[in-house]
Amino acid sequence: MSNTILKDQSEQGSVVVIALMILVVLTLLGIMATRTSTIDIRIAANEISYKKNFYVAEAGVFREALEIGRGNYPVTNISTAHDLADQDSLLPDPPGGTLPGDAHTFNTVPYDFVVMYAGYFLPPTGYSVIHFSRYDYRVDADTPAPDTVKVASRYYKIGPKASE
Repeated sequence: MSNTILKDQSEQGSVVVIALMILVVLTLLGIMATRTSTIDIRIAANEISYKKNFYVAEAGVFREALEIGRGNYPVTNISTAHDLADQDSLLPDPPGGTLPGDAHTFNTVPYDFVVMYAGYFLPPTGYSVIHFSRYDYRVDADTPAPDTVKVASRYYKIGPKASE
């Protein structure tokens, strides 16, 4: 028995060329995956700073809304919209108040804020229009530069009917 291998002259070296093309394609896919993951890591690093500042500003809004609920920002004229407090011109604490003065912070990160009284309106459904009014407040909080994030909100309290 004799083994003979017949070679066709047109097929010489085609396996090497195909293997080389597959390696080039896989190398290009690897390079693109590496670049994509590098860009994703940079995006995530930028997102961390933004989210931290957003949560600080949001906590500031909730903190000042809590102070509104406690009555620490007294409304002196219910008929007109006006500033109740901002970071630069805080009123002195009312008796028994819990306002922290100029040091409004969340997790040791300071935030700036503005509390505005927006006026009184009809109460929401379920409350007597004859006996109750809705008192609206705008609370804005933002973090200091360079990564400033601002959160604006509107709150309301239900109270006795407003009388002008």
